[in-house]
Amino acid sequence: MRVIGVILGLVVYATASGQSVEELDKKGGFKEFKIGDSVSLYKDKVKPTKTLENVDSKLYLAKDKVSVKTYTGEVELKVYKGKVQEVIVSFKNSSKSDFEDLLKSLETLYGEYSKGKEKSPALSRFEKVYVWTGQKIKLRIGYDENYKLTEMVYSEHDSVDKLKEEF
Repeated sequence: MRVIGVILGLVVYATASGQSVEELDKKGGFKEFKIGDSVSLYKDKVKPTKTLENVDSKLYLAKDKVSVKTYTGEVELKVYKGKVQEVIVSFKNSSKSDFEDLLKSLETLYGEYSKGKEKSPALSRFEKVYVWTGQKIKLRIGYDENYKLTEMVYSEHDSVDKLKEEF
């Protein structure tokens, strides 16, 4: 009886310890793409697609598709001054149920999400937005019904504040 109690306690601990935004910080991004890394680390895996708001901001597309569960998506890296600022994972042709399935998987990994507060104009196209905020990394998932798009964005928790300080 005592052994069963110990085993049950270990199972509960292992499950609970996996449900934390601390895991988000440990991972530091999506798969091998990490926030803050030099884009040169991925030179064989990505190709530049366009320059963004200013000459120091560029968007890169991963050459290979990625899989999450049974879903296939693509990865883009938003890079500022050679460093990865955002990892954007897009699942095109996704349904609401696909979105809900991915959301449940993220909840299992990172615990309870918080609903996106007031949406900025850039996020207004998403019907649903959910956020996990760690000490270092922030993850946002959104669903755009018009484009049948589920999008996950990994970013540095305070990257916007850092950019504001530069200007």
